[in-house]
Amino acid sequence: MGKVQGLSLARRDAAVWVYAAAGTTIIIIYLVSSSSARYMLPVMVAASVVFAIAMGLARNRPPSFVPWCLLAAAMAPYTVADAIWGMYQVRDADVPFPGVADMLYLGSYLLFAAGLVTLARQQTGRLHWAGLLDAAIVTLGFCILSWAFIIAPYLRSELSAWPLAVSIAYPVADLVLLSVAARLMLATGKRTPSLLLCLGWLLALLAADGLYYGTMATTGTAIAEDVSEVGWMVSSLLLGAAVLHQSVGRPAQLSDGNESMPRRRLSILTALILVGPLIMVANVGGIRYQPVNVTVIVGMLATLSLLLVLRIAFLAQYAQSRATEARTQAHGLAASLREQEELQKQLSHQATHDPLTGLANRALLDERLESALGRCSATSPAGLLMLDLDGFKEVNDSLGHPSGDELLVDVARRLTGRVREQDIVARLGGDEFALLVDGMGARALYDYTMRILDSFKDSFILAHGHSVHVTTSIGARNITRPTTPAEALRDADIALYRAKTAGKNQAVFFESP
Repeated sequence: MGKVQGLSLARRDAAVWVYAAAGTTIIIIYLVSSSSARYMLPVMVAASVVFAIAMGLARNRPPSFVPWCLLAAAMAPYTVADAIWGMYQVRDADVPFPGVADMLYLGSYLLFAAGLVTLARQQTGRLHWAGLLDAAIVTLGFCILSWAFIIAPYLRSELSAWPLAVSIAYPVADLVLLSVAARLMLATGKRTPSLLLCLGWLLALLAADGLYYGTMATTGTAIAEDVSEVGWMVSSLLLGAAVLHQSVGRPAQLSDGNESMPRRRLSILTALILVGPLIMVANVGGIRYQPVNVTVIVGMLATLSLLLVLRIAFLAQYAQSRATEARTQAHGLAASLREQEELQKQLSHQATHDPLTGLANRALLDERLESALGRCSATSPAGLLMLDLDGFKEVNDSLGHPSGDELLVDVARRLTGRVREQDIVARLGGDEFALLVDGMGARALYDYTMRILDSFKDSFILAHGHSVHVTTSIGARNITRPTTPAEALRDADIALYRAKTAGKNQAVFFESP
């Protein structure tokens, strides 16, 4: 299936190359031929566009047929106008101006504009002020050029009202097409080959028009008419190839709503803004001595400046929104980092503390014990106490496990209140606790242990008013030389066992054999 689809796509691409090769051949024949019949060759090229669009739509099935159908409809009167113009050239007769051909050409330009607006909306989505302003600045910059080199010379000519209106209608139509082309060219995103070919058609058409009408307006006759004709034929071929290319079936993902100002776009807009002042400085066509033209160009420059101010305002608003967005993201990131740090603290606390009492667990006790035992000496001894509650099982059996848990929490609270701030109180599991005492000699450790034992004389008051009296048995180990945590815990546990077997509610100190 993949190979068949690949062959199908290759055939579609081959159609583009065949069409381009055939069109190029016609253009070459036009250039090398001296026969008057060559003036009918542009008609063949223009007519081929209508068939190319119909074939491209049938083969490639684009998401929307409307813009391409409008462009095909525009090529129909364009072809007829070419045919009328060509027949006059074959007969070596003057083409009536204004005539039917001019009406057909201008009508085709209106359809071109409608098709391009529809295509631009399809390619770029909804309108955005930033994109529209950029397109307006580009169009207005070329308006100044068009006025200086085409419209103003026409106004100074001796043409009557109707021929003058038609003559000016051509550059105005080009400016309308240019505004749509500018929107498509300045939009951000990836352009398909089909869209690039379509833009090539527009640029070639506008360049050929500019050369033809510019020289016609300034000299009264078209200079390098064959160059303009070739430009028109090339533009037609590019339009046909755009629809024949298989990428017409997948619309480009463009956006003209980018409020930022890429360097390329900034360079284009800056150059266009300088056009008016350069024309005035160069005094093109003696324009500085013509009050009407000066007024028009100054008015365009004022409008251009206003558009630029609005564009800068959008750029500033965009920069502010991005800064606000960045601050919001930074605050969110900082909050996330704080939450993560807090979560890490909680996880670390849970990993090293007993979930019921909040005391250190066995893992934390081992860690602190290893640190304390590593620096033990006769002058800096340590003490380890192991505690086991007497009668805790009876509390669980008579009052239930919730009361037993409550008792364990109260025991933890009482032990914490009896020890020094630097001492470690840990719950090893069940009703077994441990105390790590640092920097306390044998006599002081004995007194300390007795105080812990005496702290259990008072009863524990549980919820619902239950008074519970439990005692504890303590196994103590005085450590005056470095040893391992396992040995210290073992010795304290042996002493605890002796305390339990000796009658409970008492403390026994481990003595080395």
